[in-house]
Amino acid sequence: MTQPIHGGNVYKVAREQRVPVDRIVDFSASINPLGFPAAGLRAVRTALKQIVHYPDPDCWQLRQELAQQCDVDPDMILVGNGSTELIHLLPRALGIKSALIAGPTFEEYASALTDAGSSFQYLHARREERFLPPVKDLLRRFSATRSKFDALFLCNPNNPTGQVLDRQAVRELAEATERQQGWLIVDEAFIDYCPHQSVVSLLKEYPRLIVLRSLTKFYAMPGLRIGYLVGAKQVVELLKDRQPPWSVNSLAQEVSLAVLQDQAYATKSRTFMKGERSRFMRGLRSLSGLRVYPSAANFVLIELPATTSAGEVTDRLAAERLLVRDCSTLPGLTRQMIRLAIKTTKENRQLLAALGASLKNKR
Repeated sequence: MTQPIHGGNVYKVAREQRVPVDRIVDFSASINPLGFPAAGLRAVRTALKQIVHYPDPDCWQLRQELAQQCDVDPDMILVGNGSTELIHLLPRALGIKSALIAGPTFEEYASALTDAGSSFQYLHARREERFLPPVKDLLRRFSATRSKFDALFLCNPNNPTGQVLDRQAVRELAEATERQQGWLIVDEAFIDYCPHQSVVSLLKEYPRLIVLRSLTKFYAMPGLRIGYLVGAKQVVELLKDRQPPWSVNSLAQEVSLAVLQDQAYATKSRTFMKGERSRFMRGLRSLSGLRVYPSAANFVLIELPATTSAGEVTDRLAAERLLVRDCSTLPGLTRQMIRLAIKTTKENRQLLAALGASLKNKR
């Protein structure tokens, strides 16, 4: 299976254009535009002295902080080398033979299932319904006696459509998977922008619910690779047994502990994103021929005019050192679809101008 493409390769583009990486503006990776928190930078300096030791294999201190924030027992948390590592542990550890994936969505679920020799089916949200997750269809498909699924994968808010399900809808899915003795795996990688929609609290009622989280996107530190999973203690033990030793390095642990305690950064990030997302989407809607889909996250899915392909526009923008995420090959989407990260006001204006010019030149 071809490896999923998570965004533009800034290093490759910089080499091809013979410019430093910082000359590339990357709208293809949905990273907090406010940048790495100062608290994290201070933690890096402090933690450097620990690199003479192996990392804490239990991530003990970090799990205490995460447990407090999630209001769960620390034994219900497993920290990983990014949430992607944890996604790939799930099929084998849980014995998932067949899964249903709520699409169009993050390709890593399908990749993990394929690597484990598991089968899967997509149930895609409909374009004409603005990609609102089809809860009733998911319930019907998962509960059908002829379609025995071991797990349902749900990304919430969904990547790349930006749609978010409320807690009641996820509760209904959790009840259905419990009745079928299946697993509901909810990926909350972008939940920090709408924390009130998190379903972590439902773990107390539904032991076959598993919630994935990422620290790298909201805290702008994807280079450190860290994420975590919240689930029943028995699930965490199963996954831990399959995890490579010393999976999470010392710097990632210390920095994560520091940034999680920086509530001022979190509040500022949410406030900025709420305002900038509205401005950016208004700007996109002002461009002729674009269809802009609603989003609760820090990215926006757009659909180009029928006469234009995502590949064409992606290439034109890359020539101007602006990387965007071509979603044309993602199952459930069309050849006109692109995902745009929301960055700083200045960078967003730059992209709007370049995208508008590209569409005019096409006509």
